Amino acid sequence: MKPTITEQQAREKVEAYIQAAFAVLPGSARRTPFTQNRSECADPTDNGPQGRFEISATYEVTGLEPAKFAEYFDAVVGWWTAHDFKVLTDSRPKDQYVFARNNADAFDMSVQANDLGKFYLGATSPCVWPNGTPEPQAVEAGEPEQPVAAPPIPEPVRKPRRAPVDDEDFDRTDWTDGGTSF
Repeated sequence: MKPTITEQQAREKVEAYIQAAFAVLPGSARRTPFTQNRSECADPTDNGPQGRFEISATYEVTGLEPAKFAEYFDAVVGWWTAHDFKVLTDSRPKDQYVFARNNADAFDMSVQANDLGKFYLGATSPCVWPNGTPEPQAVEAGEPEQPVAAPPIPEPVRKPRRAPVDDEDFDRTDWTDGGTSF
């Protein structure tokens, strides 16, 4: 239930990180918004309360030479390393994908490319409260619930699986067909 930066501050920081990493790419590079999301932290990694959101943006970067994608990846990863990001996933050379997290503020960044010549750069905030402080319903949800006695469970009504067998015709029952008599 700790305060966070606001949703707007998270959006601004996502954009700032993308802009700063983008700046290490060649001057011919252009960026176009690809996705911008506000996603509820339904299963946050910090096991915190609901009502918080992750803010993310991904840009498609054009104007790059696909033959030099490896160099561009190295430039972005170099910027991350110089700015307190830790690479958590580096799928190269099999896949053109690298994922990193900032050690100071837990913002994530990724760079990805594909065989079609597409290059993407993105960032995602950690879970934040829309206004920076826990919402009233989240505070209430965080309070321990008082135990409530469960209603008694009624005994199940058991129906016989077959008609009862009299002891006197027990020896004439064919047990392979469910117990019917001859």
